Amino acid sequence: MGRSDGGHGMVHQFTFGHPRDIGAPAFWMFLNELVGCFPAMVVILAVYTLGPAFVAPYVVDVAMLGWLAVAAGVLVVVQYAVEMVSYWFTYHRAYRETAAKRKAYVAHLRELPLGFFSSKRSGDLISSFSDDFANVEYTMCYWLPFPIGVGALLALCFVGLLAFDWRMALALYALLPVSMALSFVAGRVKKRFRTDVLSAKAQAATQLSAYLRGMKDLKAHRMTGAGFEALEHAYGEVKRASMRDELVAGTATFLASAVTRFVVPATVAVGMYALLGGSIDPLDYIVCVIVATKLASPLMMLSQSVSALQNMAASGERLDAVMSEPAQGGSESAGAVEGYAFDRVAFSYGAAAEGESALRAASFDVPARHLTALVGPSGSGKSTCVRLMARFWDAQGGTVFAKGPAGASDVRELQADSLLGNVSMVMQDAYLFRGTIRDNLCFGRAIPDDVLLAACRDASCLQFVEALPEGLDTQVGEGGATLSGGERQRLALARALLKDAPVLLLDEPTASLDADNEALVQRALDRIARDRTVVMIAHRLKTVRSASSIVVVEDGRIAERGTHDGLLRQGGIYARLWELQTAAHALRFAQAGAGASDP
Repeated sequence: MGRSDGGHGMVHQFTFGHPRDIGAPAFWMFLNELVGCFPAMVVILAVYTLGPAFVAPYVVDVAMLGWLAVAAGVLVVVQYAVEMVSYWFTYHRAYRETAAKRKAYVAHLRELPLGFFSSKRSGDLISSFSDDFANVEYTMCYWLPFPIGVGALLALCFVGLLAFDWRMALALYALLPVSMALSFVAGRVKKRFRTDVLSAKAQAATQLSAYLRGMKDLKAHRMTGAGFEALEHAYGEVKRASMRDELVAGTATFLASAVTRFVVPATVAVGMYALLGGSIDPLDYIVCVIVATKLASPLMMLSQSVSALQNMAASGERLDAVMSEPAQGGSESAGAVEGYAFDRVAFSYGAAAEGESALRAASFDVPARHLTALVGPSGSGKSTCVRLMARFWDAQGGTVFAKGPAGASDVRELQADSLLGNVSMVMQDAYLFRGTIRDNLCFGRAIPDDVLLAACRDASCLQFVEALPEGLDTQVGEGGATLSGGERQRLALARALLKDAPVLLLDEPTASLDADNEALVQRALDRIARDRTVVMIAHRLKTVRSASSIVVVEDGRIAERGTHDGLLRQGGIYARLWELQTAAHALRFAQAGAGASDP
């Protein structure tokens, strides 16, 4: 969705690139306001019917008054019917379309690379999804259809008044340009302050999320007060930005509305001047005052809509900025993926300089249906390799190939969802969503209990699942808060097993586990890895000594490749790491033995 400027650009933003969506609401807004004018027309006809009663021969058309009374009753029913239909085609339709836009927004987020999210504060997207869409919803319901539909009605009335009495028409509409100009200026001011308010709310949402997520560490370091001070400051900024918005921009908007309130007095004054001069009939004067009274409110709201639309424009621009982010390319189906090949791959996070590259000319193969281990110091680029395989990011240099029976394809040419359909992933810190164990395993699919239990058995988590009060229907809390790290990790393995993908990517799945849980997870991995292509990042080298291929990554480069025994014979980085870990393991056992022999 491209960006545009001006009124068309605003409509384009709020309709997510479908400006025709506003046509029906604008038409029904016009029709609703038009029908709302009918009672005034009945009153005008009643004025002209009663007028002869005050001049000779003082005759009143009683039958006409009766028909007007009947018409007034019918119009009540017509107004109600039109109001209901108008409500359906404006508010109900806007709610439905905004819900569809929310889904489109989330669907687009799924197509963006992770680099987009790493450049955003968490509160930006949360605030945008709540506040901005609420503004879009109301704008689609009211602020966009109103100036279009009511503007057309006011233009029609202006033409009619010109034909009736051009002086009264000018008196009624003379202040509208002044009010619109003031509203435009007020809107520009309000837009700037509204942007500050939205930014402050996003920062507050980010700070609140950080405060809640970090509560455990804050409590552990007795820093809950200090953490709350930052949160309090963030919401103080929301208060100050909102006060500036209301005091400065709100005052300007009130001034524009105040000008429009003089429409009726101006019409009365001009009409009185014409009446005293004998150039207008008393009944015509009364009719013009009735029309002015009826149109005063739409005129004022039309003026306010100019300011309101500019105020809402900040939300439209924020949503448009996200929807304009280019999705990851790729139009080809991935087919069956069985392995990978890296060919001189280079990658940097953000605007990192060459010296800070995560990968530099990395080349290695991931053979099909074998275990490939990625080892090396922390920060060397191992996780980056796995993320490029899953296409969370795209390589900035070289090529990552996905290999299958049909040959090798550049992953950048493949549909991201199609590629991920071949991949299961288990990260170091497994995340479980709020809900039941069943929900977290099924992910919206209908899976029989016997299949779920079999997956839990293979992932070494069946025993603790069956011991829970409600088994598979036990609530796990947000992030799996009610479970231990080992339990979460084994459930993540069961989830990966249920996906039954040919490629399994493991990012240090046993790094944070104790010895018992590590052994359980390792046995589960051995079962899950059968007949699959497995890429495993590991710091504990003993867990990958049986790997078909071990790739040693250091400082973003591929330093060594080979088997465990072959790399030990080379006497390089891997051999040094193995020696250090073996010595540390022997030291722990020696200390344990010494402790046991103490009296």
